[in-house]
Formats: sequence, C-alpha cells, structure tokens
Amino acid sequence: MAAVLSAGTLWFATPAQAAPPENQLYYTVTASYQSAPENLWEVATRFLGDANRAGEILDLNSGRVQPDGDRLAEPGRLAAGWQLLLPWDAVGAELHSGPLPASAGSSSGCARGADAPAEASWAQTLLTPSRAWAVTNGAGVKVAVLAAGVDGSAAELAGRVAAGADVVAGAGRADNGCDGAGTAMAGIVAGDDDTFGVAPGARIVPVRAGTEPRSAATGISVAVAAGARVVLLGVGADASDADVRAAISDAISRDVVVVLPAWAKGEAADGLLRVGAVGADKQPAFPYAADSIEVLAPGVSVASIGGAVSGDEYAAAYVAGTVALVRAAHPGLRAAEVTRQVLSTATDRLVSPVAAVTTALPAGVGVNAATAKPASGLGTLSRVLLWIAVALGVLLLLPFVLQRPARLASGLIARRLALRRAQRARARLTTDRDDPFWEAPVSGPGRS
Repeated sequence: MAAVLSAGTLWFATPAQAAPPENQLYYTVTASYQSAPENLWEVATRFLGDANRAGEILDLNSGRVQPDGDRLAEPGRLAAGWQLLLPWDAVGAELHSGPLPASAGSSSGCARGADAPAEASWAQTLLTPSRAWAVTNGAGVKVAVLAAGVDGSAAELAGRVAAGADVVAGAGRADNGCDGAGTAMAGIVAGDDDTFGVAPGARIVPVRAGTEPRSAATGISVAVAAGARVVLLGVGADASDADVRAAISDAISRDVVVVLPAWAKGEAADGLLRVGAVGADKQPAFPYAADSIEVLAPGVSVASIGGAVSGDEYAAAYVAGTVALVRAAHPGLRAAEVTRQVLSTATDRLVSPVAAVTTALPAGVGVNAATAKPASGLGTLSRVLLWIAVALGVLLLLPFVLQRPARLASGLIARRLALRRAQRARARLTTDRDDPFWEAPVSGPGRS
C-alpha cells in the first residue's frame, strides 16, 4: 500500500537539480537491500530521506542505457549493476561521485539505432505516403502510441511528441523512455525522414502501458482523455479481455479510431482496425484467419529509429498514420466513417494512404478535403445572428400585418349590425301589430 501511495506522488515530483557531470552522484544497484529487491522508493528514502522524491530519480535516469542494455522504465523494477544518477543533495556511504562509468551509458539521451534503415525504405516506396501530403500531412491530429515509451528527443520526431503519461508507474511522462519499439512505431506514424513517416504533421501522445490487460485498458482511457483521435495499441495486451474490450468500445463511442495489431485478438467493430503484415512481395507475412484482420500494411521485422519493431506492430503503425491523414483531411467524419474510408480505398486489403485522402467520399458523407472551404466560426455566427434578426422582425411585423384584416372584418360586422337595426326601424314605421292604437297612414287627396 505504501508503494502504491508513493507512486501517486510521482505526478507532482519537483524536477531534480542535477549537478554538473564532473560532480555527478550515482549509486550502483545491488541484488537486494535488507533482504528485499531494491526499488526507487527505497533508494529515495535511504539517500534523500523522502520516498516521494523517487520521481526525481526516475526523471534523471529514464531512458538511459544501463550496463545490461536495459533501461529504467518502472520505479519498482531495478536490476543489479544498474547505475542510478541521484540528485545533488543525496547522502550515503554507498554513493559515488564523478563521471559515470562508460558502460553505464549516456545521461543526455538514448542509445539510438539506425535512423533510416534500408529495411524500412521498401515500405515507404510501396505506400508512397508523401504523395498524400499535397492534401494533408496529418496536422492537428493526435495519435496515442501505447508502448513502453517514446524517445521524444529523436530528430525525426522533434517537436511532435507530447509529454504523455506513465500508466505503469502511476505518474510521470512517457516521452523519455527511449523504448525501441515505441519510438519506432511513433516514427512510422509521424516521422519526417524520407524512408519512413506517414503523417509528419501529426502529434504523438506516448502512453507507457504494460501488457497486463488492466494497464492497457487504463492506457487507452488516458489516451482518450489526452485528446488523441487515433489510438495505436503497441503493447502486448490481449484485446479480447473484458477490460480492454470495454476501453476500446468507450474510445470508439467518443469518436476515437483504435488500431490493433492482429496478434491483439480484438473483436471486429466499426471504428476499429485490426492490422496484419505483408512483406515486400505484398503477401501476408503470417497465415491470418479471414475474420481476424480488416487491413494489411508493410510489417516485416525491421530495426527502426531507436530499436527493433516487428510484424503486426509495424504494420499497425502504418495504418495509424493513414488514419491520421484521413482524420486531418476529413475532420467531420466520425470514427466509423474514417475506418470505412480506409478500408474502401485499400487495394487487396493493402492500405493506401494516398487513395484514402484523395478518393472522394461516398455521396452524403462528409466533404472532399481537396475542395472543402475552411470552416469559419465568424461566418457561422453571422448566419445565426441573421436568422435571429429575421425571426424578431417577423414577430414585430406580424401584429401590423394582421391589423388590417381585423379592421376590415370588424367594419363589415358593424355595417351588418347597423343594416339590421335600420331594417327593424323601417318595419316599425310601416307596421306595428303590437300597438293597438296604430293606424296605417291614409294616402290620397287632402292627405299629406
């Protein structure tokens, strides 16, 4: 319970004030401390006197390559031999001062793989997404990448990676995790290199989530709350799990398109795209069941920016980038309509970024981005005010318009009543059977 409560404080941890490199303080993790595996909360308590400062240690070390080639991503998982940078005010006999051993990796960034591997270029040549950029490059669309983090400092992603969120730790950011797979998928979605990148104008929202279903479900919910309009599930979670399935359904109901690798075993739904991989020969890389996927994309194993990503994950990233292009080109489309546009423009189920944004929408569905005029909030307000003015004018003029017919009707009734009174008076002058003394006038000579 103490560990869980302490994890929550990582959201509010004060940024660490690191000392200059020549005076760095660092600690070498041991197999155990007081007969228990080490963790950041225990390290913070021992050397900083406050378990809540574990977030500072996490910030200083996230993404650094450790001697065993791994990286710190979870505050509760440390490996013996790791070198942990500590804040300048840490105190303890086990601490070392000075430059980190070379094997501990650099604290200034992540170990990087080939930035533009030759293995990825065939996929870019096959799909030619750059031909769609005359219409849109995905600007304004947030794509959440659920993985073990994304290297936001990668040159190909500079300025397009949000801080994100760390669901595994319960707090913190996810743009400093340097995860190879997560960074590679983000690069495929929004990289601006000639050999990879489908929607370079899109913004990546990294979400560090685990493979455990509840963690993945929480990651999806966090991505939706962060404003993502596309969610790419890159963690190895089972999408058929009730929690994950509910999170996906909720995301779609909130107008978010969800993209899954085929291995995630998601159930078919409007607003969801299940993706399989093809090789350079355009043939499926695996024997997919007919009802397990909707669309295919390049997906052989490659080493992309920051590390390795393989098969269905790679393919799903290409589809997520294509969805970002469609969402930017046709912002009025709902999630289900976006997925239909992607599927209807695919060739033999192979996704086509270019066709997805240049093919006219079906009659009655949205507008074509190439001919649509930018929406004007001022114009909309003017039209509303105009209709209000017209309605008020009608209400004001209506009494005057109806006044003349009322007067005519009133005059006609009055004239009829007067005529009837005159007729009765005339009748009394000529005959009045009710008066016994009445005599009819005599006419003739001498009578006037």
